[in-house]
Amino acid sequence: MKTIIWMEMLLIGASILIFRSVWTFLDSIAWASGRVGLAVLLLVGILAAVLALRSIEALSEKKGDRAKHG
Repeated sequence: MKTIIWMEMLLIGASILIFRSVWTFLDSIAWASGRVGLAVLLLVGILAAVLALRSIEALSEKKGDRAKHG
């Protein structure tokens, strides 16, 4: 059990480094720092988040149905 906790902590740390790198990279692109670029990136992020959440919800419902009927 302790190994999974360490791996989760490693994943969180790696996510922070990835987030910071992507943020810095996008700051270096003039288009992404402008009004239109930020709006486009915001919309893409919202769409990706909605898609991911809907997929997670659908997978969770399937898993719940299997647990009820299995």
